[in-house]
Amino acid sequence: GKWAFTPDLKEMGTLIKEHIEKKRDALGINEKKERKLYDMEDRRALSVD
Repeated sequence: GKWAFTPDLKEMGTLIKEHIEKKRDALGINEKKERKLYDMEDRRALSVD
């Protein structure tokens, strides 16, 4: 694990965000994917196997 402390809240937020981003990169889940908002017609057209 990683232990860090700083009395400055903005700096602490930055440390936390950087740590989370490193973990996401390690898991391979930090990739931007194209997202599609489905309406009811699109949902009906989907096939469930």
